[in-house]
Amino acid sequence: MERILGLLDTLESMICDSPKIPFTGKTLIKESSILQIIDKIRMVSQSDDKILPGNVRRPSDAGQAVKVPDAITLSQTPPSSEDSESRAIQLIQQAYQVSKEIRGGADKYADEVLSNLEATSARILRAIKNGRLRLSKQAADEPGEPVQNTLQK
Repeated sequence: MERILGLLDTLESMICDSPKIPFTGKTLIKESSILQIIDKIRMVSQSDDKILPGNVRRPSDAGQAVKVPDAITLSQTPPSSEDSESRAIQLIQQAYQVSKEIRGGADKYADEVLSNLEATSARILRAIKNGRLRLSKQAADEPGEPVQNTLQK
């Protein structure tokens, strides 16, 4: 359990130390690093699941973990090939689902960025058109006419 908590702390620090995207409240995270930590958490939790409550590890005087001699694991027979295949299929399906969620999140983020870009571009285009319109009105006015008269027209 301590190893899982340590890995979760590592995961949290990676997220907190990652660069932030300004004005969005979002964080850029290196996917491969996060996935490695998640894999380690899975491996640790699976190894912990195989140990019965009587199989407790006690620290020795040297500071190393020592297995209690009467330890019994849940499965003393090797898994069958059918179990392995079904587990592999299950893992592939989970990976597909996770990749689908990641793609959906990436698409949503891209849509948000493009929407903001579109709104900004529309404001800039409107400012350009208004500026050109003013310039064309000023050019049409007589050159000797004061600026005050152009405002009254």
